[in-house]
Amino acid sequence: MKTNIEDYLYKIDHIMGQKSKKDLYLIYVMIFCSILGMSYSTLFDPSKKAFDDEHAKAEQMQVTLNVDKNYLTANPETKIVQIDQDIKSLQDQYGMFKDDNKYIIEQIQKISSLYYNEKVWGQYLNSISQNAKKYNLKVLNFSNSYETNSSGFGHVLDIHVKVDGSYKNTLKFINSIEQSFLVVDLHDFTMKADKKLYTDLNISVWGIN
Repeated sequence: MKTNIEDYLYKIDHIMGQKSKKDLYLIYVMIFCSILGMSYSTLFDPSKKAFDDEHAKAEQMQVTLNVDKNYLTANPETKIVQIDQDIKSLQDQYGMFKDDNKYIIEQIQKISSLYYNEKVWGQYLNSISQNAKKYNLKVLNFSNSYETNSSGFGHVLDIHVKVDGSYKNTLKFINSIEQSFLVVDLHDFTMKADKKLYTDLNISVWGIN
C-alpha cells in the first residue's frame, strides 16, 4: 500500500514537473476551488433547512393572502359598509322594541293596579259630578255598585246617572264621561223630552275581578 502511494506521488510529481508555471497555477486554483466548495457544502448545509422552513412559511402566507384576496373580491367595501348599516339598523330596532316592551309592561301594571283601586274609582265618580256641574246639568239620580262576580274580565263598577239639561250640553257631558284612562263602557242610555230633556245613562268600568 505504501509503495502504491509513493508511486502515485512520484507520478504526480513527475507530471507537475513537466507543467509550466501557468498550468501549475491553474491546477492550484482548481484544487482550491474544489476544497472551498466542499467546505461550503459542509459548513452551510444547516442553512438549507432554515431556507426550506422560511420558504414553507412564505408559501403559507401566500395561501392566506390569496384567501383574503378572494374574500375582498367577493365582499367589496360597499358590501361591508352595507352590512355595517344593516347591523346598526337591527341594533336600533332592538332598542326600540326593548323600549316599547318596557312601556307596555309598565302600562299593563299601571292599569292592573287601577282595576283594584277604589280611590281611583272614587275620583272617576267625582269627575262625573264635576262635569255635570261644568255643563250646567242637574243630577236627578246618581248611584254606583261594585261587581263582586269573580268570573274574570268584566264590569267591576256599575254607575247609573240621570240628568236634565240642554241637548248640546248633554252630549258634551256624555263625551266627558268616556274620556277617561279607565276602560269605560256607556252601554245603555235613553233620552226623553217633556218640557225638559231627561237623560238616563248606564255606565260600566271594566276590569279583572
